[in-house]
Amino acid sequence: MKSNERLLYLMLAGVITLWGLNVVMVKYLTVFPPIYVAVIRMSVAGICLAPIVYMYRKNLRLGKIDWLLLAGVGASSIALHQITLATGVQYTTAGNASLILALNPLATALLAMMLLGEGMSWRKGLGIGVGFAGVLIVVISQHGTIHMNGWGDAIMFFSMLMYVTGGLLVRKLVVRGVPVLLITALSQMFGVIFLWGTALSMNPLSFYTGLDVSTLQWGVIFVSGALSTALGTVGWNYGIRQLGASRTAVFLNGMPMASLLFAALFLGEKLQLVHLLALLMIVGGVYLGSRTLPKNVQTNTAAAPEVTTKA
Repeated sequence: MKSNERLLYLMLAGVITLWGLNVVMVKYLTVFPPIYVAVIRMSVAGICLAPIVYMYRKNLRLGKIDWLLLAGVGASSIALHQITLATGVQYTTAGNASLILALNPLATALLAMMLLGEGMSWRKGLGIGVGFAGVLIVVISQHGTIHMNGWGDAIMFFSMLMYVTGGLLVRKLVVRGVPVLLITALSQMFGVIFLWGTALSMNPLSFYTGLDVSTLQWGVIFVSGALSTALGTVGWNYGIRQLGASRTAVFLNGMPMASLLFAALFLGEKLQLVHLLALLMIVGGVYLGSRTLPKNVQTNTAAAPEVTTKA
């Protein structure tokens, strides 16, 4: 494995760690309406990413298709994903939510193969399966069993698909030559607009400004928006640019374990020996699934030129 590839894997592992911590931070903020938490967090992220738009101000003459794809990323993986995630967890168990979200790598690999022509090898398939099995062990060990909860599970499944859809659209934009940092910033702006539109359609602005938020809660909101969302999304989209949507998505298998560890550290939840087995399976799955595809199984990923300049 090349040194730059190792650094890329470490960066993606760091992103997943931040996102695992973010689950705990969002849980801490459940005293507020879900749409409020989503819109404030995403607004903080948008402010942090705004300098990128200024940096690329001379590159904003994009085609209509590019703007439509950017709006699609903002609507799917930011606005709709956040709204349905906040709604779905109210009607299903935490175990089911984790398990359904963990279908992301499999859904990404399958859709990337069908829609983007990305290759599928036995190694990638095995990595997805092993990592998903590790996720399943974590969920079952923590919650004892898995129960179907009707509309709640359906909403969570839709939330997962929205995030996958956004990732695939990011890949399309990268192939079209749009810098990954500009994709991240502009799609975030679109997402914030869509979220505020939804929030204000539900309640007047005075409702949100009248909420009592402590200094600590503001700090958690800022860390969640600036680090987990803004910085994490930059790293994640860069990973999609370098590795492709399906190989990058394999790293999401580690997010439930990261959430579990942070929940034990900050919320006092118990860890069990079975979690060590799950961790080994998840790490093994990530390693197998993120390995470079052999040349004889790569397909149309090289059909369009890759962007090789640093964004």
